[in-house]
Amino acid sequence: MGVSVFRSLIVAAALMAAGSAMAAQDKDEADLLQQFDKVDVWHFPVDTTVRYNNQDTIVTRELVFQPAPPKGELCYVRFDLVKGEGDYGYGFKPGVAPAERKNTVWGVNVLKRGTVLDQHYSTLKLNVVYFFVEGPKSASAKDVCEKKQSAATAEAGNAYKGPWADLVTKARAIHGWPAQK
Repeated sequence: MGVSVFRSLIVAAALMAAGSAMAAQDKDEADLLQQFDKVDVWHFPVDTTVRYNNQDTIVTRELVFQPAPPKGELCYVRFDLVKGEGDYGYGFKPGVAPAERKNTVWGVNVLKRGTVLDQHYSTLKLNVVYFFVEGPKSASAKDVCEKKQSAATAEAGNAYKGPWADLVTKARAIHGWPAQK
């Protein structure tokens, strides 16, 4: 029993080291730390698979930050695609300009595809990463946030395709970086 506790401690230490190593390697966090005194990272994992006989999954989310809200203001929301196959979409509501939208509300859809004889599936696995910042080091520091969020890329949430759900469901965000696998 003592050996299993020791192994558990070693595994826990390795996971913490991997999480901090990822934070040290992240380009966006490094860019933001050049412009701001502090960067606080939160995330939410998405893992959805739809087989031919399932219903489509279309979800719009707004994250709740508990038990203690993040310090600072929201700078940037990034969508890190882990795996995507078939018909899927993710990001912010299409057709709404970045300046007019609420950056805490985003959506995903995973759609069934194929026929009875040719049964394919669609899957979407991603991490939605929130960057909160404090203490701008210059007057133009907030421009970096706006530039990152308004980029015309899926990573910035600006390439959503497919149906959108108008009903917003709230979910609890997780403080820190997603675990590496």
